[in-house]
Amino acid sequence: MAIIRQLQVAYKLKRTLRYNTKRDFTAHSESVAEHVFSLFFLAQYFLPLEDPNRLLDVERLYQVMLFHDFGEITHGDTPYHLKTKEHEEQERKDALAIFASFPQPLAQIAHDSWSSYEARQGPEARFAYALDKVEPLFELLDPVNEKTLKRTRFSYQDSVGKKMRATEEFPIMRKFVEVAHRDMLNRSVFWAGE
Repeated sequence: MAIIRQLQVAYKLKRTLRYNTKRDFTAHSESVAEHVFSLFFLAQYFLPLEDPNRLLDVERLYQVMLFHDFGEITHGDTPYHLKTKEHEEQERKDALAIFASFPQPLAQIAHDSWSSYEARQGPEARFAYALDKVEPLFELLDPVNEKTLKRTRFSYQDSVGKKMRATEEFPIMRKFVEVAHRDMLNRSVFWAGE
């Protein structure tokens, strides 16, 4: 938990607004772009631990992380525990339309990166997927943000199952999942039904 708290310092950048803009920080809000920033930041910590021999192609990893959620631009983000097959299909169609609107060669890079993430094709895509599932723990370990778990009816089972499967190849990330979940259970932050 001490390392989690240290890493959360950088999350304050997500609350540093530009252009003298105001946001209500008494309610949890986060853009998908802010989430992507968090992935890039956390990758700086986890990459040397999970890939000490530097076998991962970091440029490829960064492309996968950058484009993995572009399908949410048109219709927004639906939390995975509420996402239906219809949501997934719409997100797929939206991603393809968005990538088709980009100039070449960016359109191909974006499409290929997103596709590899969706299929968990290659070690970079699997690392990005695992980190994508771990990152919300850092975002939600905040007194205001953790209220989102109960508001969206996000249970411990909703959280732990997907994160544990995603981190099978990444023991350091998995340890963070275990430690954060233990802390969150002890503080009863998950939705436990009505």
